[in-house]
Formats: sequence, structure tokens, C-alpha cells
Amino acid sequence: MTIEQVQRWVISALICAVSAFPLGALAAAVHYRADDDPAGAVLLTVMMGSLGVAAATVARLVHGRSPWSPYAALGIVPAIVSTAWTWA
Repeated sequence: MTIEQVQRWVISALICAVSAFPLGALAAAVHYRADDDPAGAVLLTVMMGSLGVAAATVARLVHGRSPWSPYAALGIVPAIVSTAWTWA
């Protein structure tokens, strides 16, 4: 691997780590807020999905790939899991 490839993978790992903390906090907030304010919980879920898609898209851009890919949709998985956990 060249130094540029290593730098890209390190930046991608940092993007995933930095986006994981807010996603976890939003998942907990959705779970605790769903009983009191369902509309607020839905808004937090949409924010979580948007943040996840943005993180997946930026990680693709770091590697010089097109942001328009089905892999960017994987960023919405935390929102889906949180929704299933909260309203199950």
C-alpha cells in the first residue's frame, strides 16, 4: 500500500468513528423520547438517517469514488435498527 492509500483508510476510519458517537446518542434519545414525544422521536430518526448517509457518502468521496452508490444507503441502517428497537 502506498502512503496515500493508508491515509485514505485512516480518514475513512475516523469518519466512521466520529459519526458513530452521534448516531449512538441519537439512537438512545429516540428510544427514551418515543413515549413522551413521538414526533420528536421521528425527527431524531430522520436526523440519524441523514447523518449516516452523509458519513457513508463522505467515506466514498475520500476514496475517490462516486457518491451516488447503493453503498451510501447503508448509512441509514442505524436509523432502521433504532426504529425497530424503539417501536417493536
